[in-house]
Amino acid sequence: MNKIVTLICLLLVCNIAVKAQNVERYKTYHDKGRLLILEGKYKEAIIQLDTAINIMPYYARIFQDRGYAYMQIKNYEAALRDFDHVLKKQAYLKEVRLQRGMALYHLNHIYEAEEDLLIVKKGNPSKNFEADYYLENIQREKEYREIKKQERIDILKYQAESRRLERARHRENVIWNIVVPLAFWTSVFLTW
Repeated sequence: MNKIVTLICLLLVCNIAVKAQNVERYKTYHDKGRLLILEGKYKEAIIQLDTAINIMPYYARIFQDRGYAYMQIKNYEAALRDFDHVLKKQAYLKEVRLQRGMALYHLNHIYEAEEDLLIVKKGNPSKNFEADYYLENIQREKEYREIKKQERIDILKYQAESRRLERARHRENVIWNIVVPLAFWTSVFLTW
C-alpha cells in the first residue's frame, strides 16, 4: 500500500514539475510574441504566439494578442476566430469586443460589428474613439446600402414598366398590322 501511495505522490510531483516547465515555456513564447507585436513584426509574432498556444491552449490572452497581430496584417477571418474564442471564455472583455467589432466591420458584417461596438460604447460612452469612428462608418455604410437598395428597386420598377410598355406596343402592332387588315379584307371578300 505504501508503494502505491509513494508512486502516486511521485507521479503528482512529476506532473506538477512538467506543468511548471510548460508555464515557463509558454511565457517565453508569449512574451516574445508581444515584443514582436510592439516592434511591428506581426507575422513573426504570430509564429511565437502559435507556439505559446500549442503549449497552453487555454489562456485566452494569447488568442487576444494573436488576433491583434492578425488584424494588423489584415487577416480579419483569423482575427475574428481568435476574438470569438476569447469572448466565449471571457465575454466581459470590452477591448476584445471592440477588436472583434472592427474585424467584423472589415469583413463587411456591419450589423454584427454594430452590435459589438454598441456594447463597447455602453460600457464607456465618452472615451472610446475607435468605437465612435467605426460606428460612424457603419452608419454611413447603412445609408449607402439603403440608397443602393432604393436605386435597385427603381431600376427594377423601370425594367418592369419597360417590359409592360413593350408588350402593349406589341399588342397594338398585332392589332393594327394583322387584325385590322385581316378584318378589312375579310369584309371586302364577304361583300364581293
